[in-house]
Amino acid sequence: MKKILGIISMALVLVLVTGCSLIPGQKTNANGNVLEKPAKGNCNVFECIKKINLTDDLDKVTKVMGFEGNLLNEGSTYKTYKWVINHDKNEAVQVAFNANSTVISITFSDEDIKNPKVDFSKYEEIKTALNNKEKLTYTDIKTKFKADGTLIEKSTLSTRYRWVNENGRYINATFSNSTGACTMIMGRI
Repeated sequence: MKKILGIISMALVLVLVTGCSLIPGQKTNANGNVLEKPAKGNCNVFECIKKINLTDDLDKVTKVMGFEGNLLNEGSTYKTYKWVINHDKNEAVQVAFNANSTVISITFSDEDIKNPKVDFSKYEEIKTALNNKEKLTYTDIKTKFKADGTLIEKSTLSTRYRWVNENGRYINATFSNSTGACTMIMGRI
């Protein structure tokens, strides 16, 4: 019995001194205080938005997420739910079920998707092309920005991606699902 108590005491001291945690994914400081709560659910926001289909109902979305979402809004023809995956990082997935469409979006920190490869030097060229009614697809935009965008919203009508460069500047581009063409581009560069 003394041996078991000694082992448990040593393990506790090791956890407190090194900042290690007995809970996978949980970070602590040298005093053992929790710095960041572990994410919950079956996927992170970037994986979840890809796994949820626009035709999924609430039960299917809940199964993908791994836990029940909170009802945010409800009207006669819609319901909006939110699944908070990580409170500390403000990461969440939101799904709006409407009578004729569904909108799936995510919230996250731009720090998580900063990419030193992202280059906005062709932004004015893109803006001019769109103003001249030229059809630019996701592939065209990602080629001009020299990197893949991050999927941040999808709906029955459109899909939106976000690019963030190493300085934290960003651009969101929305693409029509029916034509594949960029319909809107905006950001802070």
